[in-house]
Amino acid sequence: LVWHDQLKGPNGRVTLTLEPERICHRLLWALGDAAPPSQILFDIQARLRRRWPHCHIRCTDDIINPASVVRTLFFVFSVLLLLSLRVAYFAALVVSARLSEPVASNGKKRYLAPGQASNEELLDQLAARLLLVGALSQLWLLHAVAASFPMRSLHSPFHRDFGCLAAYSRTTLWLCRIAAPCVMLFVPSAAAVRFYRLGLLTSALPGLHWAILAGSACLPVLAGVAAWSVRSSLYSHHQFFIALLFTTQMALIAATAAYMEMVKWAVFGAGALIIFAFFLLYRYFEEFTTVQLLKAAQLQWACAHMVPILLLLSSVALEVESGVARVLVDFICENQDVMPTRMCIRLLRNAD
Repeated sequence: LVWHDQLKGPNGRVTLTLEPERICHRLLWALGDAAPPSQILFDIQARLRRRWPHCHIRCTDDIINPASVVRTLFFVFSVLLLLSLRVAYFAALVVSARLSEPVASNGKKRYLAPGQASNEELLDQLAARLLLVGALSQLWLLHAVAASFPMRSLHSPFHRDFGCLAAYSRTTLWLCRIAAPCVMLFVPSAAAVRFYRLGLLTSALPGLHWAILAGSACLPVLAGVAAWSVRSSLYSHHQFFIALLFTTQMALIAATAAYMEMVKWAVFGAGALIIFAFFLLYRYFEEFTTVQLLKAAQLQWACAHMVPILLLLSSVALEVESGVARVLVDFICENQDVMPTRMCIRLLRNAD
């Protein structure tokens, strides 16, 4: 224990800090299989308050109090996640209304008015917004775990790995177990919408898209297994499954980027970021095996943020691609003199 005596001034206090690399800290974390340290700290806080009722004693933090940058980031990502869910919901309503429209009796395609998005564009926009929700939900989960750290006012949660953070608090543990599989559902949903738009779901021929769909369908299972193995007695299992989850997401993002039709910059950008992410993963395991836990934890947080960044890149690429065709058609038709502009747009945008 390290004591800091700050009794001078109107806000005098004594701070007792449990050093992160000392044996007491590791023993307290190992006891998490029987009782999480947050519960132990809460019981100590209640007894100390009964002993000295005239003093303000705080031994543990929660997700709301005290105020800090970590809590602010959690609230910011909560608002962004709610907004992205609203956008994805309205995009799904538009796609559902368009696909439910009756088909013409002569079998011809429905003509689109100038400026009106086609079915393919709407499906790409829905896939992009599902990826946006997936990226923001992962960021929300990461910062919810950080905000739930019961000693975040004394130690930065970004200096702890995920297994250590989850073992500290029962709130964090169940947040990971319940929310992590749900967060991973948006990636397979976006992949299914994207491949339906490309017409690959109706094809019985084997291809890379079926491997992508199968791999993305495994993401909620991998996230759940990794979340249920974060206790100290299963820590080696947790390291294996969290690395497998990270590798699977990187491979899926790289394979999905290969299906970009017009926005090739996303493929190169995703490739460069994936190479950098695997370099961070290699450095993480190197530092973890040499017991450089502080640096290993920082590298793990960097790897965890690479996944939503790549999902955001894929979302932006799909949003851009969904409007590129319309922009090209408008540009061609407005700069030609062979036929009226409206007729040109109608012919090109409704051609088979």
